[in-house]
Amino acid sequence: MEIDACGLQVGYGDIIVVDEMDIHLHKGEITTIIGPNGSGKSTVLKALTRLLKYRKGSVYLNQKNLQKFESKELARCVGVLPQRHSAPPDFKVKDLVGYGRMPYQSWYKGNSAEDEKIIDWAMKATGVYEMREKSIQECSGGESQRVWIATVLAQQPDIMFLDEPTTYLDISHQLETMRLVKKLNRESGIGVVMVLHDLSQALEVSDRIVVIKDGKKYSEGKPEEVITQKMMWEVYHVECEIVWLKGRKAPLIAYKEIC
Repeated sequence: MEIDACGLQVGYGDIIVVDEMDIHLHKGEITTIIGPNGSGKSTVLKALTRLLKYRKGSVYLNQKNLQKFESKELARCVGVLPQRHSAPPDFKVKDLVGYGRMPYQSWYKGNSAEDEKIIDWAMKATGVYEMREKSIQECSGGESQRVWIATVLAQQPDIMFLDEPTTYLDISHQLETMRLVKKLNRESGIGVVMVLHDLSQALEVSDRIVVIKDGKKYSEGKPEEVITQKMMWEVYHVECEIVWLKGRKAPLIAYKEIC
């Protein structure tokens, strides 16, 4: 499965946030979108998943125009976890994850045996099966994030879009979430497209990175080719060194001393 976007222009009101954006996404890859605050990262994500209309350009999913998909048809191909999400506090984990099956159901039917099987699989894959009877309100931040990822996973999409999935999590739960994302990608083949602020995490888990600056694509490629001293200065205005350590697959970013 592929998503091809060409010449996208997206904005809010009279303000153009993203312009002349080309991006190509593939099932089986982890693609991370990075860039400074306000550069248009989340806006691109919304346009690629039809949460936001684009003014110019085109988006094709498997060579079919995104605008021509029925809502349920699109939800079977693309799963989206936005930055902010909420559920009624009395919802149980298993009930929330069950909402991921809605694209496959008629309004008058409940979960089938196949639905229940997939819901259990999604909870087990994300490590939340043992808390399935727990209310979502009782879950910690890290647990809650895994439950929401399980809900998207229950859709069985080809590509999963995650908008800043580690926001508001402590470092332990951030790493746990990144490990989960990589595990799901490697074991199930699901494509992942993420917006991240932590560049070290992007280096660790990504197959490709897209850098956005001032609403336009600055660069795209393999993590070690994209995250360079030059890019860090020109995009983030930060001085650093990219350090390779023996035994590590990805380099570290050593920032200039604060004082």
